[in-house]
Amino acid sequence: MSGRSDRRSNAVSRLVLLLLFLPALLFSAGTARCENLPGVTVALAPDTVLVGDRVTCSIRVDHRDDETATVEGIDSLSVKPSVLLARRQGPSVSGTGYRRETFEFQLAVFTKERLTLPPFTVVVRNSAGTVTKRVPMHASNSIFVRALTDSTMHELRPLKPPVRPTIPLFLLLPFFFTVFGIAVAVLLLLFFLKRSVRRSVEKIDPGQVALRKLRKLSSRLSGGMPPRDCYDELSNILRSFLENHYRIRALEAVTQEIERDLEKLAAPGLDIIMNLLRQADLVKFADSRPDLEESRLSVQKAEELVRNARTEKTEPMK
Repeated sequence: MSGRSDRRSNAVSRLVLLLLFLPALLFSAGTARCENLPGVTVALAPDTVLVGDRVTCSIRVDHRDDETATVEGIDSLSVKPSVLLARRQGPSVSGTGYRRETFEFQLAVFTKERLTLPPFTVVVRNSAGTVTKRVPMHASNSIFVRALTDSTMHELRPLKPPVRPTIPLFLLLPFFFTVFGIAVAVLLLLFFLKRSVRRSVEKIDPGQVALRKLRKLSSRLSGGMPPRDCYDELSNILRSFLENHYRIRALEAVTQEIERDLEKLAAPGLDIIMNLLRQADLVKFADSRPDLEESRLSVQKAEELVRNARTEKTEPMK
């Protein structure tokens, strides 16, 4: 029994000693962990990209609380053929006796198949700025880079002809109906405009217009107008009256053509009309020189001819 009690007492004493020395052991372990710092962790994301995509590299460094850390060796030259787009340092996180800092590098990938980081160095400095440690690193992390095209393709594929868009018929019908309606509306508008213009022209009495012009011509002749100019204007007045009154081509026709058209219509006063037109042609083309009395007499004959023609046209309407 005494042996058992001795063993129990020894176990209790060892337990008490362990409890007494546990804080010291924990402190020594923490000190050893801090002395073995820095600790470096590397991460690449995403793990699979296409050529030209962006990759983010995160480097996490754990070091003592009274030290600072930097990353050297990752620059525009070391990452070629990839391109270093940006680099930044994240906020630091403090723990019990240590500090954690994060460094991020953003790359545009232009390598083939696999991408690994170049060797870099973690530099640790004390509070005075003196370098205390240089830790060379060679990360084993890598990402797979896929090509934009199939690697087995060695020639360009023939271009396919463009596909014509298929427009549903129910979308085309309203368009066709709209265009057809606009065309019909324009044609109707032109028809009514032409009809109204024709009616307005028919309401104008060509005989009245001719008489007004002949009276004005007589006044100008009395005021000293040369007889040669009088016959030229008299011919224009008669031709305009004949074209509008009998619906024949008189302004641009020669005297023989006017005579032929009037004979077909059996126009009254045909001899007088033709004598006046021939006399005007003689003055204009044969250098005939009528006197003032002849000119006045021709104007009077033209006025009488126009009055008779108007009377003959209005009598059947009574």
